[in-house]
Amino acid sequence: MPSKLVFFTVIVATVIIASIALVIIQPLSPLRQTTTVENTATLTTETVMTTGEATGKVVTFTLYLSDYGFNASSGGPTLTVRVGDHVRITLVGNGSGPIVHDFTLDENSPSPYNVKSRRLSKGQIDTVEFVANYAGTFKYYCSVAPPYGQSHRERGQEAIITILER
Repeated sequence: MPSKLVFFTVIVATVIIASIALVIIQPLSPLRQTTTVENTATLTTETVMTTGEATGKVVTFTLYLSDYGFNASSGGPTLTVRVGDHVRITLVGNGSGPIVHDFTLDENSPSPYNVKSRRLSKGQIDTVEFVANYAGTFKYYCSVAPPYGQSHRERGQEAIITILER
């Protein structure tokens, strides 16, 4: 019985020491600055320190996937980032009824990227992330296309992402 107690005490002590080490080693929270950009897209810039490298930027947007537009408008806001930025886009399904929408930035944009979210209905959330390695102006769009009639993109659910040189 005493050996089980010793074993249990060693396990608990190890967990406590590991927890304290994580708190001490964990880096400070990144600096955040939030601003609102055109068409009510929320842009958050976060400075992230990476070990042994220069500081990089994480640029975060929130887009609401509405009926045939992003952020309750026809089309959507222009997103602007720089080469080397880590782009994080949180998508919130905001369509009416059973309609689903997605976010696509791919060869049909046309762009060198292959970024696609899952299809979201009202209230669902997804996040897409990519590193902006190529400069240019590209179109992001909703790739949903019904079996008949116009696709969501043809109905105007597309907008611009501009990736500027550093």
